[in-house]
Amino acid sequence: MTNENTTQPIAKISTRNVNVFYGEKKAIDDVSIDIDMDNVTAFIGPSGCGKSTFLRTLNRMNDTIPGARVEGEILLEGEDIYASSMDVVQLRARVGMVFQKPNPFPKSIYDNVAYGPRIHGLAGSRSEMDEIVESSLTRAG
Repeated sequence: MTNENTTQPIAKISTRNVNVFYGEKKAIDDVSIDIDMDNVTAFIGPSGCGKSTFLRTLNRMNDTIPGARVEGEILLEGEDIYASSMDVVQLRARVGMVFQKPNPFPKSIYDNVAYGPRIHGLAGSRSEMDEIVESSLTRAG
């Protein structure tokens, strides 16, 4: 994908002046970065410096935290992920994350286990979803 005004490729993810607040506390201050499509990018820093908070902005996981607010611009392949037209479920299917420590949604265990199969349409009915969840929990021990 290229910018229509130039032949430069558009970054896979581009952020401009991103700030994240939890209530009145500012957790992220003015982050701007381009993440290229064909490179590996690492965020390194001490515990509590905002790495996970910033990563959660990239698939709108902060939306699930009461009192969290994100300012600035975050584009995924040139598309504003905070636009009202953005389908958050599809965004999270495209921008997955695996954290060192479990980071469940603030929902029931059932809903956390069912989230992946639900967004990928793997169950046609509630009973099929029940079977998937039970099987997954049994296999996990």
